[in-house]
Amino acid sequence: MTSMACPSCGERARSVPLRTVKSLLTGAALSRLHPDDDFHFCATPGCEVVYFSAQQSFDLDDVRVPVFQKDASSAACVCYCFDWTREALVAALHRGARPDEEIQEHVRERRCACDLRNPQGTCCLGNVRSVLAHARQRSQGGLGEEDHTQRN
Repeated sequence: MTSMACPSCGERARSVPLRTVKSLLTGAALSRLHPDDDFHFCATPGCEVVYFSAQQSFDLDDVRVPVFQKDASSAACVCYCFDWTREALVAALHRGARPDEEIQEHVRERRCACDLRNPQGTCCLGNVRSVLAHARQRSQGGLGEEDHTQRN
């Protein structure tokens, strides 16, 4: 996968499949899409840009769903295929459940649709594990309120 600097924040961003971009843009944004462009996903938390190419960019308002990397709220979706939010992951962890293993089993059974549902266009397990690791560290008194979004 190639990377390109985001035109807004300058951070490097990975390429994302066109099918991901098309499935997650609003109707108005989709009508402006240049489908022959190569698109990239900006995961920088403070940046409004979600998708961009050399010719155009799409912001948070152009996307149908909130973007995990850009939404620090506890209600932010982490796993778009199976509807796991930050707060649901943490609650499951505190109950002794292993939501990451549950999600991994769904992935293994080919039930996921990450390329169509997740704005980053790839599997969420890295993000899920990051949220769970942060929650474990917090419960052990190891971390403050710093950002724990994973940049994919």
